[in-house]
Amino acid sequence: MFLVRIAFWVTVVALLLPSPDSTAPTSGVTGAPMTASFSEETAEEQLNLNDVAGAAMASADDVLSFCERNPQTCDTAWTIAVHVQAQVKHYGALALDWAVNQQSSNTPAHQPRARPTETPSPSVEVVRGA
Repeated sequence: MFLVRIAFWVTVVALLLPSPDSTAPTSGVTGAPMTASFSEETAEEQLNLNDVAGAAMASADDVLSFCERNPQTCDTAWTIAVHVQAQVKHYGALALDWAVNQQSSNTPAHQPRARPTETPSPSVEVVRGA
């Protein structure tokens, strides 16, 4: 799903950016000339934003009417979506409970610090040079 979102936004940005001048090639990574488009476009072949918007609206209408044309496919997809949602809720709750239990079992209870003993440790004698 992440890749689909990335592809969608890259497409939107690519459509909204202005077209480069096709007469001035830019240099590539190796310094060789590189054209800005896949084909040589003339002024008549430039995209019209009204045509792009019309095509997008027609595609959206087609997608929205898919279930009217294919009710069996949509019923199956709905059943799968409900099953996946139930699985995510169930296993997500288990994972959350596990994480909370791990957090609470790893957190030590508050214990007061032990007071140092009156007798010095052997390392103190070594430091004194005894």
